[in-house]
Amino acid sequence: MKNTKHSIPWFYELLEKGECELIDFKEQLTDKLIFGKSQKSFSSNYEEMSKDVVAFANYKGGFIIVGISDKEKEINRDFLINDQQIFSLVQNIQSRTNPSITVIPVRLKVDKIDLLLLEIPFSTQLHCTTKGEYLIRDTDGNRIIHPHEIATIQSEKNLLIYDQKAWHLGFNWEDIEKTRSLWRKISNNNPKSGFLKKDKEEFKEILGITKEIDNIKHPTTAGILFIGNDSALREIPYNYIKYVRYFSDGTYTPYEFKGDLIKIADDAFQQLKSEIKVQEFQFGLFRDFVEDYPETAIRELLINAIAHRDYSRQQIIEIRKYDDYLEIESPGSFPEGVTPENCLWKSNPRNPTIMDIFREINYAEKSGSGFDKIFRALLTKGKQLPVFEITGHSVKVKIFSAVFEKGLIELAHHYRQLKGEDIDLEKVLVLNSIIQKRKLKFNELAKLPYINENLLKKNLDELLNLDLIETTGRTKDFFYLIHKSRLNSMSDKKSYLFSKKLDKQKQQEIILRFLDEFPEIDNNKAREILNLSPNQYYLVSRLFKEMLEKELIYIDKEIKHNHYIYKRKI
Repeated sequence: MKNTKHSIPWFYELLEKGECELIDFKEQLTDKLIFGKSQKSFSSNYEEMSKDVVAFANYKGGFIIVGISDKEKEINRDFLINDQQIFSLVQNIQSRTNPSITVIPVRLKVDKIDLLLLEIPFSTQLHCTTKGEYLIRDTDGNRIIHPHEIATIQSEKNLLIYDQKAWHLGFNWEDIEKTRSLWRKISNNNPKSGFLKKDKEEFKEILGITKEIDNIKHPTTAGILFIGNDSALREIPYNYIKYVRYFSDGTYTPYEFKGDLIKIADDAFQQLKSEIKVQEFQFGLFRDFVEDYPETAIRELLINAIAHRDYSRQQIIEIRKYDDYLEIESPGSFPEGVTPENCLWKSNPRNPTIMDIFREINYAEKSGSGFDKIFRALLTKGKQLPVFEITGHSVKVKIFSAVFEKGLIELAHHYRQLKGEDIDLEKVLVLNSIIQKRKLKFNELAKLPYINENLLKKNLDELLNLDLIETTGRTKDFFYLIHKSRLNSMSDKKSYLFSKKLDKQKQQEIILRFLDEFPEIDNNKAREILNLSPNQYYLVSRLFKEMLEKELIYIDKEIKHNHYIYKRKI
């Protein structure tokens, strides 16, 4: 059976996981001896169930499965439920939650027992019980939401854009010189910017670093982070970066970067940039210098972490560097709708004001272009793609120092020589995929992560025209592989020959299967079943020659000069 939502295999997957932040088991709605009494008898149970529902809705949604013991994870064979009881349960949960939550009840028959599955959908609202209890789900069950967490939960539900939150500080918060410096930076990098207003107060308000409430100008989170003085910055104490450089002998050097966002970004980047090491690679008549961590990748990862982190969380940005990899951990999950799989084309800035300012001062470009630059910077220097890890409270991005595939460096260089411009990300992703898999069909390429299927045919045609790749196999079912003229190392050449050899073997198998069904074959018929064009007559001749040498076939007769009829050798 296909493993889909609400299916039996899906249920057993949940059972195997056990209770967690997304799943809860209940053996019975209430004590079975009084089950079926008046609705009043259920009131205490409804209260507990409503707490569970609130906790799930305030987290990521989840499932409550009634009819399963939470300790043994076994089916309660005495569990019974009817439609009226389900209706009452849903109705009472609605009346005991605020704003009202409607759960989705599903009957699920498992091992001849009807279980009750309650699905609690993800909610974009912050809920409590009618008794005013704000709860959230975590790995240990339900717990009370702490006051400092409410802004974080609102931010995650898009109820609050935290970088636009107004702060009522009650003291002079602005560093005037920082405001002037920000104006100059925008003016120098983008003289036609719509944010450049001569009036200082208008400039701050239209940029989103102040907000007027009851005729009083208040700083926003973004305002404090960009132009706040030391007193104001202390209101956001987790706004700093901790960087630790670990060495192979077990020692380490710690750094901390504090201040406004521009200072933090500049100081952290300069430190990481100062540690970059360069390795020289020779490719025939040209050579290339490859950084252990490309400067572009470091800059984009750093700005990404600063611009998209969750500032409502009491957590800092952490950077850890080891001998073989660099890791940046940013507070908060990916913004809603963005995943490691779609980050190249999906964008949803968590802090739009911060991102706007970074773009205006040329620290970032158009929305969604950051990971494009990171991927391209890594691949064109033969590096591995970044590795993402999503925890319950942060996103980690890891990049590696080693050159993973020297062939990509050379191919990127050839493209630049032939086209007079750098290779774009879409094409280098295609080349990387072909190198890693040795050869791929179109449909196989289209299914790979990050490959844009809509542009794939166009990109393949251009790479073919430039002789960076070639095809092999039958016309209607051929493979793409790196062009033989671009292979330098002996291992690459062996891989290429092996791929070619496999195709010949397949062609020979097709001819032998044909001869199993029909008594004879000639060159024309072979070209037809192999989907080869008339000008590929010589390929069939070579194929028949090899099959004769292997004694797989024999010549039955010659129709005309060099035109034979072949039969399978028994």
